[in-house]
Amino acid sequence: MKVSAFFSAFCGVGLLLALNGTAAGSILAASVECARHTSYTPQTLFVFGDSFADTGNLPPTKGNFEMSRQWKAPYGMSNRVDGSGRRQQHATGRFSNFMVQSDFIAKMLGLPQSPPTYLSTPDLHCDPSGMNFAFYGAGMFRFPGEMMMMSVSEQVDVFESMIKAGTISHNHVTHSVALLAVSGTDYNRFNVSGFSSATDCVEKETTEIVAITQRLQNLGVKKILVNNLQPLGCTPFWCRPTLYHECDEFGNVIALVHNKKLKHKLSRNKGIFIVDMYTAFNNIIADHGSKSYKQFEAGRKPCCEGYGPRVYCGEQHPHTDYLFYLCKDPSKRFFWDDTHPTHAGWEAVMKQLEPSKSS
Repeated sequence: MKVSAFFSAFCGVGLLLALNGTAAGSILAASVECARHTSYTPQTLFVFGDSFADTGNLPPTKGNFEMSRQWKAPYGMSNRVDGSGRRQQHATGRFSNFMVQSDFIAKMLGLPQSPPTYLSTPDLHCDPSGMNFAFYGAGMFRFPGEMMMMSVSEQVDVFESMIKAGTISHNHVTHSVALLAVSGTDYNRFNVSGFSSATDCVEKETTEIVAITQRLQNLGVKKILVNNLQPLGCTPFWCRPTLYHECDEFGNVIALVHNKKLKHKLSRNKGIFIVDMYTAFNNIIADHGSKSYKQFEAGRKPCCEGYGPRVYCGEQHPHTDYLFYLCKDPSKRFFWDDTHPTHAGWEAVMKQLEPSKSS
């Protein structure tokens, strides 16, 4: 498919893509203005993946638990604007102080935000904007003890069952875009994953991603966006031992090998486009000379951080004492917590994934 034709179909999506079939390492940016298409209506979006895209599928639990932190302050602290133009705190199940990747992709498609979550959707109804199946902690595989998690494969199982039941119509699927937002959850728990080696993990991980895209295509989805991995070793989760001064080399090597294998395995699959998260993140958190890096203070240090290595953002003592540090201005930090960008961080990433107006 020609790039111009692809983006005409998206209308308004200008993503920096490591496109299949291009030379190794080449990146292409393209944009189409919706104003040129007077009959344009927003696309339907179906979202799969983990907490980079989850907008509330992991339900809240009673008590103060890490699994429910996204439903409580300080999560969502920049979320709502009242009548006076002031922001009010309102957690919505997103792992950020406001929006996440799926919201920004939805906006590029002409939607106000990510489509409704699967768990918040009434039976026998699919919103015209689509549905979000992404689930916090989701990997390509389910490991022992993950009772509340839903793997990406299981998300597609639900999607398929809703198509067969008629909840999601053929028209919904035919005119849809799918986002597969996987951010390396399985690699973060590599030591307990049961894989024999990092190489084994990468091979199985990328093979499963390809299998998921093939399933989605067999179900009728024509356009699929697939994240490659951001520099894992530069996330707070990996580089906290160095007080965020140095990236973890092993984590970054895993990401690079994963991305190379993924690109190779998807190279002949039409309609599948790799969103180059590695380049977008790397320009911000690793390239000290870049304008994007200088936009944020404190480098890779997150805005919200537990006081100890096993303390999470938002953790609270039973007697109401806060056990975390919160920066004064999330808009000046790239990372929100140990893994996820702030709203401003996502904004900076997605801005790089859009071409300039002059392109």
